[in-house]
Amino acid sequence: MILARLLYSPIVFCFSRIGFRCQSKQSPALDPHLRWLTPAFFASPGHCSYAARSWRCIPLDQRPFRTYVCPMSQTSDESGPRVHRWTYTAEADEVSLVLPDGCIDVLVSSSDRTGHDLIGVTDWDFSPREVKLLAGTSLIGYRLRPGTTIRLDDLQIGHGDLSDLEAEIDDRVMYDQEASEIIDILGLPDSSVEWAARQQGVSERTLQRHFRNLLLPSPAFWRQLGRARRAVQALPGRAPLGEIALEYGYSDQAHMTREFARWFGRTPVQLRRHSSALNDLAQPGLGNW
Repeated sequence: MILARLLYSPIVFCFSRIGFRCQSKQSPALDPHLRWLTPAFFASPGHCSYAARSWRCIPLDQRPFRTYVCPMSQTSDESGPRVHRWTYTAEADEVSLVLPDGCIDVLVSSSDRTGHDLIGVTDWDFSPREVKLLAGTSLIGYRLRPGTTIRLDDLQIGHGDLSDLEAEIDDRVMYDQEASEIIDILGLPDSSVEWAARQQGVSERTLQRHFRNLLLPSPAFWRQLGRARRAVQALPGRAPLGEIALEYGYSDQAHMTREFARWFGRTPVQLRRHSSALNDLAQPGLGNW
């Protein structure tokens, strides 16, 4: 009998990269992150760019995670950064569709006249919503790893540069390694909340309480959104939708269609026709961080 291979990516990554500095991934200059915004407060022109910071790999014997035997599918890269910095300027009035991605962002407005002002932290999205941005809106955002929250008490942003802000945000991040691992495996095609709880040796109710104590959405949220975001990455290819549905753990194509409409506001067929929506969904988030 062939055992399911160990798929938890930090283990594989650390075996191959111990002692080396990880190269951060570079994402295209895109603006999906402001899909989190609420209207108002913003002004002043700027520019749009997207960059990821590098993250140091931790040797295997110094990491506190457990070993999992997971379903045979690929997990997200746990060795990646905990913060992604992005900037965006709206050149004209626009209405954007916010798509849930399992992340929160720290938002800062930028202006030559007023300097930098902290707007706040975005909340979790559980369904698509529309956001109106006014022309001249200029923003700097710091997207946090899926399942990560942050303390913003006493955080001050003045008129100076933001060179130290990202490091300060990283210091304030509230990151639970065990919860991160559970979130990762919940999005796998053959996973379930019951299975994830069993791997931890606890009941589903205990697992739900653990997430609630961390101020995180329920395990079911991570399971359903994670699966949908992984499945949507297969849409740019030519695979039949029925095959994609089965590959990612849906009972059939109709089941996947309902879930896509719930999370992304469009059916798989509609998403395949909207390259901009697929580009947004390809940006780092739950399932593809």
